[in-house]
Amino acid sequence: MIQIICGVLLVLIGIFVFWKYPIKSDTKSLTLAALLVILAVVLKRFSIMIPLFGFESLKISVEVIPMLLAGVLLAPGYCFIIGLAVDWVGLIIAPTSFPFLGFTLSAVLQTLIPSIIVRNIKDDYSKYLEKVIKVVLVLLAVGACVYVFSLEQVTISKQVVDITFNIKVFISVLCVIMVSVLFMVMYYYKRKLNNDDYHLFNKWLISVVLVEMVVTFCLTPYCLQVMYGIPFTLSLFIRVIKECIMIPVNIILGYTILRVIKRL
Repeated sequence: MIQIICGVLLVLIGIFVFWKYPIKSDTKSLTLAALLVILAVVLKRFSIMIPLFGFESLKISVEVIPMLLAGVLLAPGYCFIIGLAVDWVGLIIAPTSFPFLGFTLSAVLQTLIPSIIVRNIKDDYSKYLEKVIKVVLVLLAVGACVYVFSLEQVTISKQVVDITFNIKVFISVLCVIMVSVLFMVMYYYKRKLNNDDYHLFNKWLISVVLVEMVVTFCLTPYCLQVMYGIPFTLSLFIRVIKECIMIPVNIILGYTILRVIKRL
């Protein structure tokens, strides 16, 4: 049933994207799209599994950066195709299981969310966007802390792991550090960049955060539960820890690459 729902959603999203944002073929966009697909697929193969609580359960990878770059640099039509291509090509190169359209939907949203944000948030909204970003970051950190403190234990590889008070405090501190780092980065770029570049940075930042909230914290844990029976609470708990590191990395590294590409 979930396959049917995801398939219908993909079709509806595709119809909306190609109706609202008709694709215009040009050599530069096609070349860039192909390069970003290849880069995303290659980076996915170089992901690292890090032991957490004695089990290899924390996957570190930056393949989402090319997907986000595609969203900022290319039209939504290209982004929809790139999302499909990255998921299907990756599955062909390294098949792990039966194709699951939930993961395909996640890949499509990773490119579409930033593409739609960049094309619909006008420069006039720059000062409001900055305030919205700060509120979203604070709410994200508070929500993560509340969620972590609500847990008493998780099951990893059939082993029950108690979430002690010290662990909860440690993860909460990580969340606070993440938000503090992002606030400092925003302050640094606000002083260093001109208005147009700073507005682009804010759109990049909110794109990364929204993709993580929608895909990493919601869709991916749900898909893993449906596909492999991994409890939603376990997946979400691990991703809260992971994203305390990866959100700042994706924002800072991704925007640095974006500025380089913009200059070419």
